[in-house]
Amino acid sequence: MMSKEPLTGHEITSRFRELLEGKKYSPQNRGFQLENLIYSILENENLEPRSGYKPDGEQIDGSFFWNGQTFLLEAKWVEKKLPVSSIYSFKGKLDGKFHTTSGVFISIGGYSDDVEDALKFGKSLNLLLFDSNDMTLIFNGNVSFAEVLKFKLRQAGDTGSLWVPYDLKEKAEKISETLPTEILKFAEFTNSPQKPTVVDDLLVFVEGPSDVPVVRNLIEPIRNLYSLSYRIETLKGAMNIRQLPSLINLYGDLKKTKGVIVILDDDQMTSTMFDVIKNIEKQLENSSIYVRTLFLFVSVQLKAKLSKSLQIANLKGEQIFEQLELFVNQIAEDYYDPETDIPGAALEAAMERLSFNYEEGTLEGTDEEHGMPYTIDDLESLIQHLDDEIGHALNAVMPLDWLKDADFDYRYTVQEFLSENYYDRIDKLGWDATNL
Repeated sequence: MMSKEPLTGHEITSRFRELLEGKKYSPQNRGFQLENLIYSILENENLEPRSGYKPDGEQIDGSFFWNGQTFLLEAKWVEKKLPVSSIYSFKGKLDGKFHTTSGVFISIGGYSDDVEDALKFGKSLNLLLFDSNDMTLIFNGNVSFAEVLKFKLRQAGDTGSLWVPYDLKEKAEKISETLPTEILKFAEFTNSPQKPTVVDDLLVFVEGPSDVPVVRNLIEPIRNLYSLSYRIETLKGAMNIRQLPSLINLYGDLKKTKGVIVILDDDQMTSTMFDVIKNIEKQLENSSIYVRTLFLFVSVQLKAKLSKSLQIANLKGEQIFEQLELFVNQIAEDYYDPETDIPGAALEAAMERLSFNYEEGTLEGTDEEHGMPYTIDDLESLIQHLDDEIGHALNAVMPLDWLKDADFDYRYTVQEFLSENYYDRIDKLGWDATNL
């Protein structure tokens, strides 16, 4: 039975630390204290908690009410990870309730790897899973219970994932803050007969840190074909791919992601893993933010080969490389428009090379080829300068047959770019920005 006298925030944190130490309480009493902590959190957040009750022989640890919805609650603190069989009876109680009733199951010891897949198989989704990672943040006052609940509900709604740790949000933010690796820049296409293509923010996931340099050597030979930026992140264990739908969904709020590649060792090619991947692909397909995804398995022999930097010719014939090359090509065709992307990149680069001199009312730069300084002192000259920069960029990378028929008048593109990004700064120079 939950206590009717809620603890303060400081008392909750202190009591939780005592429970973690495991010296003061017996296992049975520890369970009671856990319920007391949860009740106090819910009461302090005005979530209208009710103590455990027994309707028609059903034992429920409690319930609470949030945003017009009733949540039944069950909490356990056992040393071993809970199997799905320990949750089925609670799930059955939910299925017999009103449609606005959902469940929150808390297991401080965590869950077995197959719990989420089993709960989702052919059944309605009305249960959220909390573990020690979530509850530690809540009991220590780092985040409110309601905020974690809202986060999990959103992820369940977007991706169908029932067990998404709150700290996955921080992981997505850290990934977004790192700089992607740029294999090839536009200017390097000068002597290439091929039409350049570009992919922005390709996410690559590997099992562990030792796989990063190996996979980098698999990706970089594609530099002969594409301008590609990518990030390699470690899963810290193959089975953590279950978190990918939610991680990709969270990352999508921060950065554009055009493709996700997951590369695992071929010893993971088991029926269990294939079932997991099938479920992930289904989740991603039905997710609110769809991202094209490729799962690959690399052999021990190929990893040994990739331990040294390789040219594209040395990887031709390797199935995994050809799958990767085809995947990148499909993404490039879907997302890349040279007549839009090259001018946009050229404009951004050209403006970054200019300095605003507000006292003199001018823009100042240095000619990269001759190292000579130059000054731009009116809006018309700036528009012409940027139009020329786009022309130089297109001349450097586009095929000759395209250049023969091209119309190099990008004044409207330049004006639109300046209006959207530099209107206030141009006005501050004393130029008439209304002419944009």
